[in-house]
Amino acid sequence: MRFIHTADWHLGNQMHDINRTQEACAFLSWLKNQIVEKEAHALIIAGDVFDSANPSTEARRLYYSFLASLSGTCCRTVVITGGNHDSAVMLDAAKDLLEVMSIHVVGSVSNLRPEDMVIELSDDDSADGNPTGAICLAVPFVRELELRNLLSAGNSAADSPDDCDLYSRAYKKLYAQVFSAAEKVRDGRKIPVIATGHLYAAELEGRLAGLKSNKKTDDGVRVIDTVGTLGSVPPSVFPENADYVALGHIHYTTMVAKNPRIRYSGSPFVMGFDEALMPHYVLCVDAEAGKSPEVEKLEVPQTFVYRRISGTLDEIRNQIEDFSRLESQKPVFLEICYRREVGTNAQDFLDDSVRALAQNVQVVSWKILDAENLFEGGFESLDSEEIKNLDDRQIFTQLILSKTGLAPDTPEAKSALEKFLPIFMQMAQD
Repeated sequence: MRFIHTADWHLGNQMHDINRTQEACAFLSWLKNQIVEKEAHALIIAGDVFDSANPSTEARRLYYSFLASLSGTCCRTVVITGGNHDSAVMLDAAKDLLEVMSIHVVGSVSNLRPEDMVIELSDDDSADGNPTGAICLAVPFVRELELRNLLSAGNSAADSPDDCDLYSRAYKKLYAQVFSAAEKVRDGRKIPVIATGHLYAAELEGRLAGLKSNKKTDDGVRVIDTVGTLGSVPPSVFPENADYVALGHIHYTTMVAKNPRIRYSGSPFVMGFDEALMPHYVLCVDAEAGKSPEVEKLEVPQTFVYRRISGTLDEIRNQIEDFSRLESQKPVFLEICYRREVGTNAQDFLDDSVRALAQNVQVVSWKILDAENLFEGGFESLDSEEIKNLDDRQIFTQLILSKTGLAPDTPEAKSALEKFLPIFMQMAQD
């Protein structure tokens, strides 16, 4: 069974007020062509189709137009699951209509039975003539309240929702229930089982593994996915006999626990300047029952160019001059991360250089490097422009340090930040 695994489109996203409709149109056109060229019989979108619970009319139009465009192609089945950015109600609104086109939507687990999340993927080219090429466990993002309700069902003492392993125990129970329902549908047929999920899995490799060592990120995953282990689940929650697990929520392509069966496709778009040089993919997967999947990474061509410039003000000015001579035909967006120099306003200092940029190059973001080291004097040590250049993480860091009365770079401050910062960032994300 061949299918395309993708996630985290975030349609309607306007990072730093950039209108990204052109990017989305180009990606969706490219994706349709890849489905046809690779002769993929199914498409799985593992959450965060939209960037917000109330997406714009244009974002919805792109979504529905793309789905309609798949009619008549080799793609027989589409599975769409909700993510933490999606509105389950909005996604499910057209559910009955889309099912007529073999497009199956599972916005949330609320009021669903395990069997409601089991979907058969059609494969007209199957060797044995069976039109079902795979069974999909379409599990969407599950909110904490839903996880607690799942554990408390049956009033078992062992399933107490107060257990510290809430996420791992609840997800393991959910996947076991849906897999059991899928086994009944499979009924002994030798066809692969494919699970989905929109969550933060532990034991990641690559980019987020590095970020665990106190490196910072400003991408769409937010710091909540890189600080501590809040809400993370071990790979053991996924059914052992699933032939592939298609995940969303992490914005770069990676395996979980180095297991080729459990993968994040990553977002097809740049979602933060810290990932500007990182390639983005969708995954073309050949799954066969009982065998390791064959996975091809299809790199998404980028319509816009994003770059981060960092250093002292003099170093940044020299780098900006390079962009003033840039001959790229694509729109270029820059983020300037500068080291604060007392008595000097960065934007005023670099104003002439910014004005000299090529017409298609635009500075859209300013950030202070190592802003946490500026907080001994609180916000009073910063001018109004510098305060505007602080991000959520830096602001919450200062608030936590202010309320606790702790000095930066002390063990006590580090402990307090590890405890409270993920909570604040979750609030910002929601």
